[in-house]
Amino acid sequence: MKALVTCAQARELDAATRAALKLSSIQLMEKASLRLWDALRARIAELPALSGKGGALRIVALCGHGDNGGDALAMLRHAYSAGFSCLGAIVSAREAGETPRMQALSLAAAGVPILSWSAEAEARALLKNADLVLDGILGTGVRGAAAGEAAAMIGALNGLEKGGGATPGMAARPHIASIDLPSGLGDGWRAGMPCVQADSTLSLDPAKAICFTPEARQACGMMIPVDDVFPASLVSQNVAISLLEASDLDRLAPSVGDAGYKTSRGRLAIFAGSEGALGAAQLCAKAAIASGAGYITLYVDDPLYPLAAPVLESVIVKPLSGLAGIPACDAILVGPGWGRGAGRKDLLAAILASGTPAILDADAIHILAENPELASAAKAPCALTPHPGEFAALEKAFLGGREGEPFLNALAEASRAAGMLTLYKSSLTWIAEPGGSLAVWEGRTPELGTAGSGDVLAGLFAGLAAVSLASRSALGGGKPARQAPQSAGDALRGAAHCAVVAHGLAGRRLAREKGWFGAADLAAECALIMRGASRAQSIGAGSGA
Repeated sequence: MKALVTCAQARELDAATRAALKLSSIQLMEKASLRLWDALRARIAELPALSGKGGALRIVALCGHGDNGGDALAMLRHAYSAGFSCLGAIVSAREAGETPRMQALSLAAAGVPILSWSAEAEARALLKNADLVLDGILGTGVRGAAAGEAAAMIGALNGLEKGGGATPGMAARPHIASIDLPSGLGDGWRAGMPCVQADSTLSLDPAKAICFTPEARQACGMMIPVDDVFPASLVSQNVAISLLEASDLDRLAPSVGDAGYKTSRGRLAIFAGSEGALGAAQLCAKAAIASGAGYITLYVDDPLYPLAAPVLESVIVKPLSGLAGIPACDAILVGPGWGRGAGRKDLLAAILASGTPAILDADAIHILAENPELASAAKAPCALTPHPGEFAALEKAFLGGREGEPFLNALAEASRAAGMLTLYKSSLTWIAEPGGSLAVWEGRTPELGTAGSGDVLAGLFAGLAAVSLASRSALGGGKPARQAPQSAGDALRGAAHCAVVAHGLAGRRLAREKGWFGAADLAAECALIMRGASRAQSIGAGSGA
C-alpha cells in the first residue's frame, strides 16, 4: 500500500518538512522542482512527438500567483539549464508570492520571455503554439471552485483541445503536464467544477486522494509518481487513506494451511437469484469457490432450485421454502439478482439480526436504502458493495438530503451513517470503513465493465470473508491461523482489500490474454490468482516470515 493524502494534509506535510529540516520555502521548492523536472524529462523521452524535437521543444509554463506557479517557473529554469532553448512563461497578473517572484527573476536573468496574463491574447497565442505546457495555475491550496483569473487560465488550457490535430494544417494540441495535481482539483472539488484536463500529472509523493476519485481521475491523464521530496518518516504518520497495489495481494490473502478442509476453509451462505436473474447467483457462487471458501450454500426461490442445483455441483443448493432460520455459517452474502419482492425485507432484517457478518449487494442495498432503519438491526459487522447508482440511493437514505457532497466526504459519511464498510465499485474501487479509513484500487480496466463482474466481486469478497472469519474460530477443532484477524471488522476489511486486488489483477490478466471477456472467465481467473496468493501466504507463515 502507498499513502495518499488530502490536500489539507499535503499542506501540513509541506510545513512539517520545512520545520523539521529548517528549510526555507525556496529550498524545498528547489528540491521539488528538480525532482519534477527529472520526472518530466523521462516522460518527454517516452513520447516521440515530444522527444523528436530535441532541444527545440517548445515548453511554456502557465503559472498562477502561488507556489505551484513557482514550481513551474523553476522547472522551466531547469529546462534552460538542460539545453532547451524554446521556452516561455505566462504569469499571473495578480501579485505573486515571494517564491514565485524569486523564480521569475532567475528565469528572466536567463533571458526566458515572461508574459503577464493581462496580455491575454498574446498569452493564448503562446499556449497554442507550444508543444508542452506546464500547468502551474493552482495547487493544493484551492478551496471550492476555481474562479476569476485561475478559471480563465484553466479554460484556456482546456480550450486547446478544440484543435487536437484533427484539422489539416492545424497543430496538434500541446501535451499538458500538471504539477502535483491538475489545477482546480482540491478537497472540495465536485464534478462540474473547473479543472485542467491533463495528459500527464507529475504527482508528488504522497499523491493526492482527490486524483483517485472516479470523476477526477480522468482529468489526471498518466499519473507519474515523483518521490524523495518529503521525509518518509513524516509521510508515514497518521495515514488514513491508502492506495492498494498488486504487491499487497500475498500479504492480504488468508492462509488455509495444508490441513484445511471444507468447514475450516469457511462456511458461506448466499441468498441470491430470482426469476430471470439466476446468472447472478451462479456467478457469485462460483466466485466464492474461487476465494477458497470450502462450504458454500446457495438459497434460491423454489422455482429456481431445479435449474441451479444441476449446474452448481460444488455448491449446496437449497430452496428457500425449506429455510427454518438463518443458517449457522461464518459469513452471508445477500442480494445479487435477488429482487425486491414479498418477504425479502423481512429476510434481510433477519440476516442482519443473526449476528453473522453479512455482505449486502445489489437488491439488498436497494432494500436497505428504502428501509434505512434496518441498518441499526445489524448485530455483527456488515458491508455494502454499491455501484454508482446504488450508492446514490444510499446517499439519499443516509445523508439526509446532503447529496452533492465531494465524493470522499460522501463515501466516508455514508459508511459511518450506515455503520457498514462500503466497497464502491466503479472504474476505481474505493473501500470506506465506518471508522473513517479509506483505501482505493486504481483499476482503470474497461474490460471489467461487463455484466456480472460485480457479482463476481461480491462472491469473492464474501468467500474471503468466510475464510478469514473461520480462521478466527476453533471450528472443527482447528486452531486460529497465526495471521488471523483480531476482529470480525478486521476480517471484513482484509477480505474487501484482498477481493478488490485479486478481482482487478484477474481483469488485467484476462484483458492481456483475451481482450474482451465475460464474467464467467473472470471467476476462473480469480481462482488461479487466489490459490497462488494463498499458497504464498502459507509458505510465508510456515517459514516464520
